[in-house]
Amino acid sequence: MGTGELKHPSPGTVLGSIGAFLGLAALIVSLSSNADAGSRHALVRKGDIAPGAVTAKALAKGAVHPKALAKGAVNAKALAKGAVGPNAIAPDAVTAAAIAPGSVYGGALGPETVHTTQITDVDAVAENGTWTAGNTEIASCGPGEHLLSGGFVFPNPGNREVAFLEALPFTDNANSNGVAGRITSNSGGSAVAQVAALCLK
Repeated sequence: MGTGELKHPSPGTVLGSIGAFLGLAALIVSLSSNADAGSRHALVRKGDIAPGAVTAKALAKGAVHPKALAKGAVNAKALAKGAVGPNAIAPDAVTAAAIAPGSVYGGALGPETVHTTQITDVDAVAENGTWTAGNTEIASCGPGEHLLSGGFVFPNPGNREVAFLEALPFTDNANSNGVAGRITSNSGGSAVAQVAALCLK
């Protein structure tokens, strides 16, 4: 063969070049697809969500659980008025272990009121050796109030020959409630006693 003649490439060389080209093309397409797919996964921030867009119906069942909430995320200001009602609380969901110490007390539930009633010393003769039991008097809670606790006191014990016979809470079919008090005396009517009821509105 003369030096001026052209050499034709072998079939293997041609097919190898085509294979390399197709492989390079496939790699470019793959990278392009991944880049396009990655551009579709944008971060969703708080400001991107319209007010009221996330409702109970929009959340999958069980999607919001304790581990999904940031510490302190759910507080009194984050809850709408009336959002937590009897129907929203599962049976036995609120137990002693679920309530922080000191979180439930009278002042946290509503206004408190103290009602007092005087108990009259009905003893006729002082220091005659005969003690006289007085009448039972009642310190009652107001309408719609509920008894928290009660007590009694002697603002004036007279000659100090006085004692309490009774200081008991009572309730009447939930229509009225309070504290009943009674004393005995040998003070000749000079003692002054009071029974008190601490009530919650």
